[in-house]
Amino acid sequence: MKRSALFFILLGSAIFAWGQSFEDSSSEEDVIVVTAGKIEQSVSNAVEKIQVVTSEDIKKSGAKTLTEAVKSVPGVSVKGAAAGNPVDSISMQGFDSDYVKILVDGIAVSGDIGGATAVFQVPVEDIERIEIIQGASSALYGSDAMGGVINIITKKVQPSADKIDFKGALTEEFTLKKDNDWRNYASANFSFGAGRICSSVSGSFDYTPGKKDYEYYAFAGKYVSYYETPFKRMGFVRASVDWKDSWGRAGFYTLFSDAVQKSNFTAVGFDSGSVMEYKTDRIEAGLSGEYKYSEKLCFSGFSSVKGFLLSTDFEHFTSDSGSGFLYRNSTASDSNFIDWESELRSSWNLNELNFFLFGFNANLHTVDGDSFEGREKQLLLSSYAQDTITFLSKKICIVPGVRFDYIPEISGNAQAFMVTPKLSVKYSPVKDSVIRFSYGMGYKTPTLKQKFWSFYHNYAPGEGNFILNGNPDLESEKSQSFNLAFEQNVINLFKISVSGYFNYIIDMIDSEIIDKNTVPQTRSYINVGKAVTYGGDFCISADLDRFSFKGSYAYTGAKSYVDGCWEDLSLRVTHKVFLSLGYLIPLIETEIVCSADWSSRQLTKTGGNEYTPDYLMICASASKKVIDEKLEIYLRADNLLNNLSFIRGTDGSDQESYYNLHDGTTFSLGAGIKL
Repeated sequence: MKRSALFFILLGSAIFAWGQSFEDSSSEEDVIVVTAGKIEQSVSNAVEKIQVVTSEDIKKSGAKTLTEAVKSVPGVSVKGAAAGNPVDSISMQGFDSDYVKILVDGIAVSGDIGGATAVFQVPVEDIERIEIIQGASSALYGSDAMGGVINIITKKVQPSADKIDFKGALTEEFTLKKDNDWRNYASANFSFGAGRICSSVSGSFDYTPGKKDYEYYAFAGKYVSYYETPFKRMGFVRASVDWKDSWGRAGFYTLFSDAVQKSNFTAVGFDSGSVMEYKTDRIEAGLSGEYKYSEKLCFSGFSSVKGFLLSTDFEHFTSDSGSGFLYRNSTASDSNFIDWESELRSSWNLNELNFFLFGFNANLHTVDGDSFEGREKQLLLSSYAQDTITFLSKKICIVPGVRFDYIPEISGNAQAFMVTPKLSVKYSPVKDSVIRFSYGMGYKTPTLKQKFWSFYHNYAPGEGNFILNGNPDLESEKSQSFNLAFEQNVINLFKISVSGYFNYIIDMIDSEIIDKNTVPQTRSYINVGKAVTYGGDFCISADLDRFSFKGSYAYTGAKSYVDGCWEDLSLRVTHKVFLSLGYLIPLIETEIVCSADWSSRQLTKTGGNEYTPDYLMICASASKKVIDEKLEIYLRADNLLNNLSFIRGTDGSDQESYYNLHDGTTFSLGAGIKL
C-alpha cells in the first residue's frame, strides 16, 4: 500500500511538472555549431543534420570518456566501452572507427590502436559540446570521414577588457566493484580570462587496479598475472592560450597523455592463456588563428604536430601439470606515429544569398615500428570549395562542394588523384519542420597502419587475441553516400527526428583469417570488392521544466559482395535501442536519471553463422546540488540487472563472459565543485 501511494505521488508530481512546462516552456537556446560548414552557425540553420551532446548532457549521463558520452546518440555504436577496453571505438552507419574522423576544436586527434582512434584517452571535463555528423564528409574533411565526423568543442572563457574572469571545477569519483575491485577517477579544469588573453588547463587521472584471478609462477622467480577485469591507469593534461583582438584571434595548445592497460580476454584455464599489455603516450602541440580582413572576408587555419607511441606486450603461457612450472612465450611490439597537419581556409560572405568557403590542407603521416624497417611516410595534399546558397527567405538552402586530393609517390605509395563532390539540401516547409538531404562521395586512403603494421589485437573477447598484419598492396576505398532526415519540434514539448541512409562502397578494406591455428590467430587486411551499408534511426525527446525523456531506435545493415553473393558483414549492431528518463524531484531538488541501452547480437565472422550474445545495460543515478549549486554530490549504479540479457552467443557465452563484465553491478560516489 505504501509503495502504491509513493508511486502515485511521484506520478502526480511528474504530471504537474509536465503541465507546468507545457504552459511556461519556450524554445531552447539555439546551439552554435561549426562542424557542418567549418563556420559558426546555429544548429537549426545548418544544412547538414548535426547531433549535439552538450556538457549538461554529459554531466547527467555520468560519462567519463568520449565513448560513454556519445553512446546515447542514435546511429552511433560504441565497441569495447562495456569492458573498459583499451581499444574503445566508435562506429557510425555500418562503418567502423577507421571511417569516423574525430576532431578536437577542428583538429584531428592523433594516433590509433588496433584500427580505432584512441578515444578512450579523450576526457570530458573541458568539453563544451560534441558535434556529430553522420554520413560521408570527405568533401570537407578528406580521408577517414566516410562514416562521419565527431568534433569536440572545448570550454573557453571569453576575455573581457574591464574584469578578470576565473572559472574552475574539480571532480572526484570512487567506484566500488565486486570482490573488492575499485576505480578512482579525478579531474580538474581551470579557465582564466583577462584583457585580450584567455587560457585553460584541464587534466584527469583514471586508475583501476583490476582483479587478478590468480598468478602463475614462471622460471627465474617471475610471475605472470591473469586479469579477470582490466588493469587501467590513464593520465591526461591539456593546456591552451588564446589572444583575441578586433582583427581576430591567435592561439596555442598542447597536450600530453599516458596510459597503461592490462587485460586478458582469452578463456584461461590451468593449462594455457594469454595476457595483453598496452602502453601509450601521446604528445601534441599546435597553433591556430583567425584574421578578419573585413566584415565579409575572413581567413583562418591551424598547424599541428602530433606524436603517438604504442608498446604492446603479448604473453602466451602454458603450464606443466607435472612440474608446476609455467612456460611463457612473450612477444613485444613497439611503434610510433609522428604526424604534421596544416590548413588554411577563407570564408567570403558575398551577399545575402551566397557564402563561399575555400581551403587548402597538407597532411603528412609517418610511422616506424618493429614489424618493418625504416620510417614509412604518406602525404596528402588537398584543396576544397563550398558555396552556401539560400532561397525563399531561407526556407531552402543548397550547399554544393567539392574536394581535390593528391597523393604523391613517396615511401612506396602509388601516385593518386581523387575528386569528391557533395551536395546538401535543407528545406523548411513550415515553422519547426526541417527536411534534410545530402549526397556525397567519400574516400579513404589505406593508412600506414593498414599497409605495414602488425598489431596484437584483443578487442573481440569472443574470438580471443589475434595478430592483424598490414598489406602494402591495399587500394583506396570509394563510396557513394545518400542521407535523408526529417525533424519536427512539437510546440516546444517534443522533438522528433527520423533519418535513413544508404552507402555503396568499392574496394572496402576488411580483414580475413590467414591462419586460425596460430597462437594468437593471424589475420591480414584485404580489399573485399563491393559492400553496402544501409539503415536509419528514429528518436523522440522532451526536455521540460523537471522532466526529460529520450528514446531512440537504430537499424544498421551491412553486406559485402563475396564469390557472387551478398553476405552480412561481421561485428555490426543490427538493432540498437536507448531509453533515458530524468526527473527533478520537487522540494528536495534531487535529480534522478535512469537509462537503458540494448544492442542485438552481432555476427562474429562474415559469411558465418556464429553470433555474440546481445547486450543490455541498465543504469541509474541521483544527484543533488548544494551551497548555491556550487557543490554537486552524486551516486550512480551501473549494470543494475547484473548482466541479465536475453540471448546467449552461439558458443554459449553470456553477456558477462563475452563483454568481460565480471564486475557485475557497480556503485559510484562522486562530488564536483565549481570554483
